[in-house]
Amino acid sequence: MKPIEIHDLSRFRSELMGISMLVVMMFHVGFSRHDTLWFCINRCGNVGVDMFLFLSGIGLWYAYRKVPDLKIFYTRRLSRIYPTWLLLSSLYYVPLCIEGKFTVWQTIGNILIGWRLWSGFVDEFWFIPMILAFYIGAPFYMRLIERHDVWRWMPVVACVFCVLLQYWKPLNTSLGHLEILFSRIPIFLLGINIGQSVKEERQLSADTLWLLLIVFVLSLGVCVNFENGLRGRFPLFLERMVYIPLSISALLLLCKVFNHMPAWLLKALAFVGTVSLELYLIHVNFVLKYLRPYDLGYWLTLVLMTAISLLLAWLIHKIMKRII
Repeated sequence: MKPIEIHDLSRFRSELMGISMLVVMMFHVGFSRHDTLWFCINRCGNVGVDMFLFLSGIGLWYAYRKVPDLKIFYTRRLSRIYPTWLLLSSLYYVPLCIEGKFTVWQTIGNILIGWRLWSGFVDEFWFIPMILAFYIGAPFYMRLIERHDVWRWMPVVACVFCVLLQYWKPLNTSLGHLEILFSRIPIFLLGINIGQSVKEERQLSADTLWLLLIVFVLSLGVCVNFENGLRGRFPLFLERMVYIPLSISALLLLCKVFNHMPAWLLKALAFVGTVSLELYLIHVNFVLKYLRPYDLGYWLTLVLMTAISLLLAWLIHKIMKRII
């Protein structure tokens, strides 16, 4: 049995991001069913966000170490995300403002900084203002761990903070509405932490595969059990803590699988990963919204949503790339 190449997390980064995006899209399709398989492929699909954040952390480490200049770092990150965000959030929020659902100032805030998230309302666009906030803070964390290795324990501190946020009333009252953000900080920091190991192409012994399988099965079993009957009876941050081992084990196992996949399938997944930003912003509010009324069932809705969203995402990606 061959050792596990940690560098595969970078070699297959686009493909892994493509899988993460597809998992999120499967989660968003919805429809009511109550069997275990359903909760595995649908309700637990929220884990795609955590997989994406872990990979983003690795990518940021690469980018910052290559050119450790804050101005260049922020310019490159913002130029990839912000113009596309401004375009699509405007297309979404301005019509709602015209309909009277938002005031002019609320609309401006939603478009410029994703005010809906910061004020405690989680809509389908919540991820973008969160990831932008993470990008802003990432260089300072990377500088910390460069100077003092002990700061690599910050993901543990972030996990403890999530518990405190849930159960310490003063903190919960002031910041509890941002639980969806704070509970994703640990996986993002872990991605940054592992960035150097990925860059140095370190290996894990072949026996690690069995540990990864155990972690994956156990954490997936916990999440399926949470979703399959316990929804509403536990604080959401608890499941997101389980997403951490589930995400990391799933990504490393997928790398093993990718080594045996046909080239055409890997290219398809890489394409999805390349337009993942546009896909995220388009698939719910501009495609799925108009497919749901037809009640076509889960799989047909998923296929149509994915096909239409990919085409639109590719077009917007090409247009914005040319403009920028």
